[in-house]
Amino acid sequence: MAKKIKSFDKIDYKIIKELSKDARASASKIAKVIDVNERTVRRRITHLVESKAIRVATIVDPSMFGYHSIADINLKVDEEIYDEFVESCKKNPNVCYIASGWGKANLAIETRFLDNEEMHDFINHTLPQTKGIEVINFFIIPKIIYNIDHWLPVESDFKE
Repeated sequence: MAKKIKSFDKIDYKIIKELSKDARASASKIAKVIDVNERTVRRRITHLVESKAIRVATIVDPSMFGYHSIADINLKVDEEIYDEFVESCKKNPNVCYIASGWGKANLAIETRFLDNEEMHDFINHTLPQTKGIEVINFFIIPKIIYNIDHWLPVESDFKE
């Protein structure tokens, strides 16, 4: 089992919790809420960002742009085209997540489409017609209930 990295403390945890509620919250507002000096909050946020414990990013809701057809697709990608295929997925505006896997499927992608017809064509024609790609299985996702942008570490992950 992997060890937890304990380089962050309860103040960091409180800052992360406040930022997860409102990523645009000012250091002074956070300082007041968690009862810590504003300079400390600024320094801690900088450290959290520089250490890559958190990242400040805009999270776009694809459904607000009409991308309601979602599929998670598990693929077997031949080794000789693997890197090239991953790069093409990164450039594909319908692919929003790519992960390597173990077992029969060695690549998982999450896709978003404007309609089911586009999604059907991609899964049943585009991918199977790509040399070195085998669709192992796929899941049509009617609704995402909980996503990575909602996840937080638990308080016990932070030292006193």
